[in-house]
Amino acid sequence: MYCVKCGVELQKGADACPLCGLPVYHPDMDESPEARPYPRYTGEEAVSRGGLLFLVTFAFVIPLAVCLLTDLVMDGSISWSGYVAGGLLTAYAAFCLPLWFRRPNPVVFFPIAMAAALGLALYVCLHTGGRWFLPFAFPVGGGVLLIAEAVIVLLRYAVGGERHRILYILGGAAIAAGGLCLLIEFLIRVAFGIAMRWWSLYPLASLFLIGVMLIVIGACKPLRRSLHKKFFI
Repeated sequence: MYCVKCGVELQKGADACPLCGLPVYHPDMDESPEARPYPRYTGEEAVSRGGLLFLVTFAFVIPLAVCLLTDLVMDGSISWSGYVAGGLLTAYAAFCLPLWFRRPNPVVFFPIAMAAALGLALYVCLHTGGRWFLPFAFPVGGGVLLIAEAVIVLLRYAVGGERHRILYILGGAAIAAGGLCLLIEFLIRVAFGIAMRWWSLYPLASLFLIGVMLIVIGACKPLRRSLHKKFFI
């Protein structure tokens, strides 16, 4: 016997469907002792979100503490363990810290993750005696932060009900990313003294064409409709 609404197999003598709750009009039938065709819901309590996050936090804290203690015992100072600790803290800030909030705002947490990554780069630069953080890592990280943060803010607050604006935003981001590639090659020349080979022109040209294509699609309503009908986008 099956439910006429959802098709679930019913136990003999059941007076309602266990899935959709539709009444079964055979209450006079005797229930047989055969096994139920579906598992009975036990009502088990869901896993605590806070408890799970505490476990994830300990999963980061334990290797961090082990690396620091091992480094202190073996070398008497913090050397290689600083890189491990910085990497773990950066990963935690990027992936786990937003989970502590019910509605994490990427406008806030993305800069925090970028700040953690730049802090790790600064530590590596200072610990290795390098001089590349200010002329290279800081402006590159700042460029990535500005482009990504602008995209996040615009997608979150400027799209509204007009979804074609997403194409404008992504197109502008692609063009800006191409310009960032050119900036990276220039900063490599400034920070490390490597001659420019103009490899950045290839991603610049490609991203520029992609950006212009997205902007044209966003501006041309018949083209958007045609693409939507053919590719469901």
